[in-house]
Amino acid sequence: MFRCIESNCNWETTTITRLYEHLNKVHSSIETYVCNFTGCSRNYSVRSSFFRHYKKHYEDVAWRDIGAGSKSQVSNEVPQASEIKNTNVEEKNSETKEQNNDVELKCNLMKLEKEKSRIEMDDLSNKIKYLSVNLNLKWLNMNTLPRKTVFDMQRDVRTNILLPFKETINNMETVGLISRESGLIFKQMFDIFEGEETEYRLVQDLKALDLYADAREFIINDELRAGVVNNQQMLINDQISGKLFYIDIGLLLTYNWHHFYVSGMLMPMKFQLRKYLESTNVLRMILEGLSPSEDGYIRSLVDGSIWKHRTTASSEIVVPLNLFFDDFTTTDTVSPHASRTSICAIYYYIPCLPGHVLAKLSNILVAGYILTEDRKQYENDELFSALVDNLIQLETEGIEVTYEGKKITVYFMLGFITGDNLGIAGILDLVESARANFYCRVCKRNRFQREKDVREYPETFRNKESYYMDLELNDVSLTGIKKDSVFNRIPSFHVAFNIYFDLMHDLWEGVCVYGLAHCLNYFINTKRTFSLDELNARKNLFVFGNLNNSNIPNDIKDVNIAKSKIKLTASEVKTLITFFPLFMGNSIPSDDAVWNYFCNLLQICHILMLREVTMSLIETLRSLVEIHHSQYQDLFKDTLKPKHHNLLHYASSMLTSGTPRQQWAMRGEGKHREAKQYGRVSNNKINLCKSLSIKAGYKFAYNVLNNSFIPPTIDLGESKINAKPLTQDHERLLGDVSKQGIQYIDRLSKKGAVYEKGTIFYTILDKCIRLYELEDLMKDEKNTCMFICTRIYSSGFNDHLQSFEVHRSEEHRIIYDVEKTEIFAINLHEIDGKLFFRYCNFMQ
Repeated sequence: MFRCIESNCNWETTTITRLYEHLNKVHSSIETYVCNFTGCSRNYSVRSSFFRHYKKHYEDVAWRDIGAGSKSQVSNEVPQASEIKNTNVEEKNSETKEQNNDVELKCNLMKLEKEKSRIEMDDLSNKIKYLSVNLNLKWLNMNTLPRKTVFDMQRDVRTNILLPFKETINNMETVGLISRESGLIFKQMFDIFEGEETEYRLVQDLKALDLYADAREFIINDELRAGVVNNQQMLINDQISGKLFYIDIGLLLTYNWHHFYVSGMLMPMKFQLRKYLESTNVLRMILEGLSPSEDGYIRSLVDGSIWKHRTTASSEIVVPLNLFFDDFTTTDTVSPHASRTSICAIYYYIPCLPGHVLAKLSNILVAGYILTEDRKQYENDELFSALVDNLIQLETEGIEVTYEGKKITVYFMLGFITGDNLGIAGILDLVESARANFYCRVCKRNRFQREKDVREYPETFRNKESYYMDLELNDVSLTGIKKDSVFNRIPSFHVAFNIYFDLMHDLWEGVCVYGLAHCLNYFINTKRTFSLDELNARKNLFVFGNLNNSNIPNDIKDVNIAKSKIKLTASEVKTLITFFPLFMGNSIPSDDAVWNYFCNLLQICHILMLREVTMSLIETLRSLVEIHHSQYQDLFKDTLKPKHHNLLHYASSMLTSGTPRQQWAMRGEGKHREAKQYGRVSNNKINLCKSLSIKAGYKFAYNVLNNSFIPPTIDLGESKINAKPLTQDHERLLGDVSKQGIQYIDRLSKKGAVYEKGTIFYTILDKCIRLYELEDLMKDEKNTCMFICTRIYSSGFNDHLQSFEVHRSEEHRIIYDVEKTEIFAINLHEIDGKLFFRYCNFMQ
């Protein structure tokens, strides 16, 4: 016990801190502080000096844990010499032995407690370190926050918060308000934050945590260039006129040689893929996606003939990779640095992952950046050799990852190079002009044939043999090939074999735009079925539904109709085409030939947007495309465009590479948003590629640290519990299911889609689609979620509106385990008092 040093006070306590508080409150008038520890009589006039001295008596570890009062007590209770002589020797030895055993036991307990405290302190330090790193990465993950601003914020936090707090803790320890051990813990906590305000230290910490690897700057071109050529002149005095003038005495060549190099940035792909595959559930989901479909459906790339041809039956794990190339620019288009803000981005992703996973932009990884102006000046061999070398290593050597506690080697094969048509042609060293004689990447039909073709001609298809024969001709006008592509160095890839078509550019920005423009011009200007104002008014009054609100098109202008070109984004065209029959169909006669053409186009859109197709649907698509192309030429007296010709090859492409929606460019275009936003706020316009690469490295580290790649199947994070009791109807529906712990909830999220009361969705059971309206949501003690639903039945398909007419019923159903049931949210639309859902809404 610690006794008050005031002689007239009998107050005692168990801690020095309380003794300090007692003296401060009760005996604040003390002028001299006299130590009352046994054998010590030192005195101090300053309270803090006294307590520094007083604490030294109790710094011995054993006595500190046993209690300083015990030490004083032992000292005060030592018997006199005369009493010792009268004590029995055996009792004395016994007591001494017991005391020694007691002290030894307490010392052992003290050591165990000290080791436990050290482990707990290490755990606490690791948690604090995680929070510190995660806080930095959270700020660096923001697209609109420059890196310099993040570290300025860190310095402000350290200067204005941490350092004053640290100084306060030191003062509190000095005067005894906190123990030495507590002060040590606080100091260690502060030390964890030291250096985080500098980017260099943060990068070192991230590397130590295996979260970051430097992007590599590779040289595209390096040469010596001469400097300025000076014209030397002499000053002459004209004796006649008295005027001074200069005359040239010749050129004095001065060569100021300097290095001029062009570079690009390449991300550490091996590091990224290793960390990506080792993240929670990523490799497990990839391995599940590598198994080809056994139910007759074609889904992803692994169901196509290209992948089956390239992979063998060996036990090696081979994962497909798709590359995506596309140019983007920031808003800087007029400054002196404008040309250096147009960037060619290179992304990559694993196409066998499920659609809801690929929809998260974090699953599209950055491979590198180069300047668009360098693409125009240098050959693809110079630009992409470093990238190709990486891809070859990934295919031949693979990477070692830890999966389920074991080290395994994973190999990667390049599936497709994706992007828009112009970009792909340029990357693969093919002719880029759509008006070229042999523009098609699949076949060798000339321009005039392509403008009339309504079907494929397999005998004209390109292959590896014909590709190299065309290279020997060395005539682009006769072959459409400029040179041997650098990507042909990759063992699993060849330009004539791995052929990709993009749904976004060919369909929604191509065929649909051409067809819709002709249809509107026909209905508005030729037939005068409705006016442009009526079209825009009906569009604006139509309820597109919560799933489509972000892509509602703007009003169409008459100048767009006159030029037969609709200026809308791909998403807006998709929304307009999809729902056009519902808000305008009743104004159009059912026997109109142009309307029949439009309905045929809708069926093509529907099949191409499915995530899984059967062989019969592929043949149906082939027939529909042939009908569409014939109608387009007959009705509108227009020639077919290059994107019309690409559409001819989609049926064959689905057999070789899977459904086009699984790997379309829409997600890659969305990935640009991150770099665009950061490019606008970045202060570095000279080497923007490097800044974007560093930013991409931080964003990847943040996603790895927080396991942000695979979204949870069921997310109850924003759900609220409703405490109302179960209704009798719901108890009856639950049947024999235990009612213990079942509660109502207001919402849940499944695979990124939100389900709440009133949500319309469908399920697929035995290849039969069933519609439901969500009435209530419940969960049990194990967070197993259940839906109480009302069944919705179809009254039949309306060919004119290309929609199903449906009606609600009073039939209630329960879906017991929502997590294991495939459900898809849709919207219903009310037209003239009737409910419809568009067939194109039926997309999994």
